[in-house]
Amino acid sequence: MKRWSLLSLVALMAIALAVSPPPATAKDTLVVMQEAEPVGLDLMQSSIQTTMSVCYNIHDTLFHPQEDATVLPALAEKWEKIDDLTWKITLRKDAIFHNGEPVNAAAVKFSYDRINSEDLKSPNKGKLSAFTDLNVIDDHTFTIKTKEPYAPGLYMLGYYLPIVPPKYIQEVGNEKYNTDPVGSGPYRLKKWARGDEIVLEAFDKYYGPKPAYKTVIFKANPEESSRIAAMLTGEADVISGVPVLQRKRLEDSGKAYLTPQMGVMPYMGINTYEAPFNDVRVRQALNYAIDKELINKALFDGKAIICAGPISPRTFGHSPTLKPYPYDPAKARKLLKAAGHPDGIEARLAYPTYMAQIQEQAEAIAANMTKAGFKVTLEPFERAVMWERYKGKKHQLYIYWWDDAPEPDRYMYSLFNSTSRDYYYKNTAVDELLDKGRTVMDRAERAKVYAQIDEMLYQDAPWAFLYVVPEVFGVANDVDYQGRRDGFLNMRYAKPKM
Repeated sequence: MKRWSLLSLVALMAIALAVSPPPATAKDTLVVMQEAEPVGLDLMQSSIQTTMSVCYNIHDTLFHPQEDATVLPALAEKWEKIDDLTWKITLRKDAIFHNGEPVNAAAVKFSYDRINSEDLKSPNKGKLSAFTDLNVIDDHTFTIKTKEPYAPGLYMLGYYLPIVPPKYIQEVGNEKYNTDPVGSGPYRLKKWARGDEIVLEAFDKYYGPKPAYKTVIFKANPEESSRIAAMLTGEADVISGVPVLQRKRLEDSGKAYLTPQMGVMPYMGINTYEAPFNDVRVRQALNYAIDKELINKALFDGKAIICAGPISPRTFGHSPTLKPYPYDPAKARKLLKAAGHPDGIEARLAYPTYMAQIQEQAEAIAANMTKAGFKVTLEPFERAVMWERYKGKKHQLYIYWWDDAPEPDRYMYSLFNSTSRDYYYKNTAVDELLDKGRTVMDRAERAKVYAQIDEMLYQDAPWAFLYVVPEVFGVANDVDYQGRRDGFLNMRYAKPKM
């Protein structure tokens, strides 16, 4: 009898352990789960949102961009405009890199030269192309020049010029730095277990306010339902990529809340260099072929904002006069016929598998296109393959996304100016206007320039314009974290709820 009771007790304990929730993480540890693992940890070598989110915890920049496209001091303590083309910037004296190297003007110069180097091939190089020269004055002072007046200059430096340690990079090289970076941000890299987790630890000599959590663990999970389950079981404290139709489930759980972040602006990019999409009539047909209103209702509960052109309706400078292309498959077929394709067109539509609700979007768009005369083959690609094919100009049609940042130059220049990436579109008139938009310092006049760009691209249709999906983060009830408009998961702003 005693033997039976002992065995029963052991069995009951095993069952209890099997069904019990995973152990809670320490109160000084924060677990963040996003859609994909970073491709690297060198902020200069990536423009992918999930990668940059991790990187901004490790690296720091001269300025911290704000919601209204202004900046606050970061590594730069103060600055002044010497003339229309020159800023004089003074660094703070108490900032160091995680390995003890000083953050000084020589490090800023090294960082500037590195992001502009041909060897690095930084995807963010074009975002800083307005700058022409950086000169060191002394250990903590330097000037940076532009070829023309550049309205969003400090804002762009705040995002795209991370300051990196010269000595360490010269010792280990760019490839090693991409896996084992040394930054000057609030967290330093402790461990990167590929395919599992990235562990960051608070840097005790960080110059700014000390982060509230000693450890931040970034995990990746491409499955939307799995991320939500992780939040509900306490395995994750913050998650990104919460589908619209799953948001109420989190709110009703009593275990988490939603905080707004950026709007994700999916778009269908078009390779305008190759037939048949080098014909504007075919590109316009694509825009008439997509029932954006129906997709909005079916996938986003009507919460998406339909886009008329490439500039988000929530971004400064969009044209208020533009109306979205209506869904009109008959007009699309008519345009295809006029372009010499009475029997329709075969098309390949690529998309990255890790993007939230992407499978449903791609399938809905393809179904719409079929009704308008396009015979669509869907091409789902894993993140790294999608990106490499994108850079290699191997896509015909592709779904990617950008955020609807408050500053239009942040994405418009890199995506549409042919002197920047020059992947799939070139229009010299658009190039000239984008160059002009950077140089006009009067805000009202500048808005007119971007409205003109918006209208020109609406007609030329280098994209099929889709919608902005206002995004949210899921946050555990015991964590105080407010999402920011740029959408990056910067955990310096997170703290336990009191």
